[in-house]
Amino acid sequence: MRLVNGGLSVGSLFVLAMGAQPSLAQDGEPLEPLEPITISLGEGNLGSVTGFAAEASGTALRGLPADLARTPRSVTVITPKQAEEQGARTLQDTLAYTPGVAAGTFGSDGRYDQFTIRGFDSQNSSNYRDGMPLRTYGFTSWRTEVFGMERIEVLRGPTADLFGANAPGGLVNAVSKRPEFAFGGEVQGSLFNHGGGELALDVTGPASENLAYRLVALFNDSGTQYSEADKRRIYLAPSFTWRASERTNVTVFAQYQKDDIPDSYVLVPQYGSQLPNPIAHYGNDFYSGDPYRNTVESTQNYIGYELDHEITDSVTFRSRARYAKADWFNQTVYSGAFYASTGAGRGAIDSTADVDFDIDGDQSQYNFDNGLEIDFNAGAASGTVIVGVDYYGARDEYSRIDAPSGFRNLLTGAKQPLDTIKLEAGYDQEIKQTGLYAISTTEIGSNWLVNAGLRYDWLDIDVETTSNLEFVNPSFEYTSKEEHLSANLGVSYTFENGVSLYGNAARSFNLPPSLGLDVNGEPLKVQEANAYELGARFRPEGSNSLLSLALFHIEKTNEAQQVLPGRYEQSGKVRSRGVELGANYALGHGFSVIGAYTYLDAEITEDRNNQGNDFARTPRHSGALWLSYDVQDMGLEGLTLGGGIRYIGERYSDAANTEAYKLSAVTLFDASIAYTRNDWRAILAARNLTNKEHVTFCTGSSARAILGFSPAQLAEASGCTYGTGREISFTLSRLF
Repeated sequence: MRLVNGGLSVGSLFVLAMGAQPSLAQDGEPLEPLEPITISLGEGNLGSVTGFAAEASGTALRGLPADLARTPRSVTVITPKQAEEQGARTLQDTLAYTPGVAAGTFGSDGRYDQFTIRGFDSQNSSNYRDGMPLRTYGFTSWRTEVFGMERIEVLRGPTADLFGANAPGGLVNAVSKRPEFAFGGEVQGSLFNHGGGELALDVTGPASENLAYRLVALFNDSGTQYSEADKRRIYLAPSFTWRASERTNVTVFAQYQKDDIPDSYVLVPQYGSQLPNPIAHYGNDFYSGDPYRNTVESTQNYIGYELDHEITDSVTFRSRARYAKADWFNQTVYSGAFYASTGAGRGAIDSTADVDFDIDGDQSQYNFDNGLEIDFNAGAASGTVIVGVDYYGARDEYSRIDAPSGFRNLLTGAKQPLDTIKLEAGYDQEIKQTGLYAISTTEIGSNWLVNAGLRYDWLDIDVETTSNLEFVNPSFEYTSKEEHLSANLGVSYTFENGVSLYGNAARSFNLPPSLGLDVNGEPLKVQEANAYELGARFRPEGSNSLLSLALFHIEKTNEAQQVLPGRYEQSGKVRSRGVELGANYALGHGFSVIGAYTYLDAEITEDRNNQGNDFARTPRHSGALWLSYDVQDMGLEGLTLGGGIRYIGERYSDAANTEAYKLSAVTLFDASIAYTRNDWRAILAARNLTNKEHVTFCTGSSARAILGFSPAQLAEASGCTYGTGREISFTLSRLF
């Protein structure tokens, strides 16, 4: 976009500012420090985690151990060994080799873990810690420290029968490390290619015969692919388990995490990244933000407990609760639009119109869950039923300021300040969800398995917003009360040769899609979904290796489309169907493989403007393959070589399927070398080994033709983001 008559009008730049901020978050030898590690969340023994493979999931049946080979749902468990060898240091990194999941959908961004599951944006509503939600509202988010996690579980498909409101694609549940009654631990140090390093500690053991402790601590001070944006993290997670009696266990846990994340969500000109620019190339290390105004600070804390009490040999009372609080503050700059100031011709973009963007947020979330687990045996049928009630509450308050601050040359840094009007807005929302649930798993004979879930939820939402500019961001206030019945029924049959066939059907719901009202001034309704799935798995006898196939179909209603500022038309429908292939297999002779392939046909089936289009940021084809080799001879025992390839197919950045924002397919390579001797472990890991520049998202300027810009100038104003460039880490660990 070129300057019109030497500059932009106050009104034009303001409208540009209001719309340009993008939508935000928006499976060997045991390598763990304890040997063996047994996962127990006060929810039953999930089996030991060794190597790449896990035998059971605690998420698929709300805490009950669910055999990954037999449960009639799609589940993937990501173990610490996988995360270590693949150099995965963020939650979205750990998801990169998981079928059905697309991670980092908005590009490199240190503020948020961003991912979709089966095409549905899931980072906001479907991010869980220890079976309880940590949802993102507004801009205040919850980041996951991978070193503090025992496993990451991805449950695909609707989950509302288990937990209430969730996106229908599935959820990600990060399971925290918990105390053990055997002493052990790990000290770890890491260095990174962008500079800086990390120190981490994990120690656990008995404090007495009936009391165990664990402390996980980490300090990170390191760089990013942008020399202007370094990051820092402090993480502390103490926990204690008390064996009050032979029948009663109590675990108390807490976390403190403080992040200083100078703004690393970077838009660069589309001309000069995705498209050619005659005067400049803006690579994946080019920082278009203002290094003198890029503060992002986040503090997140929680404390909770888990209690199990065996009332009888067949009845157990389980109770858990958590209070979590997060503070979020940022003073940053984003590019409202890019333009050419040199007159060098089409696409010669060298400047940006800056917008100051400030957020001050405060959020609290609290969970209470009480239930009875009842074991039964009725002849050929036996199993477990869980009945209970849970309550989830959240309060999110934040203030927002958007203020156009001037014009800046991206190549020289010269800036022309601008003092003009600004948007000042306040948001206050409170969400309460109360659910009654009944979940069962039943074995019939030695082959049949039936899982069923039924849940009824009461949902209360109170929202109040204020704004100093009603014509751009109108104020409104409303209270919404809804009730919803969710259900899931799944059946599997396992043959003697280790092959299992399954099917399930589900009904689910999610929170209303946006802050706002419908065209009649009424609160938006919850989104509803129906889903069906068929699948097959194969586990060789005596092995925890697993091959899986899933075919699914999900339909969601009550999609919202904005028709006026703060007003939405809620008549949209979308459909996601596809095929997922997964492999977590020990091939023998030291070779192991992790594989994933997804074919996804995700379409907007009813919509005023976008009917028939593909979902935004959703490739039809994607896949990943990781091969690991434990050297077993040549005097090199203890050496492990790993290599991976990730493929992301073509996709559109937006629901309008704008051809200008169509993203090319990309192939990325990862690799690692690890060596274990005695109690020492060293790993050299690289992600995106070739430093492949790949555009992950593009968006247009909010400038409008009525402001005096030609169609060509509007097209040139667009910006794009890059995926993460090459990241190399060297980690040395001492186990004890």
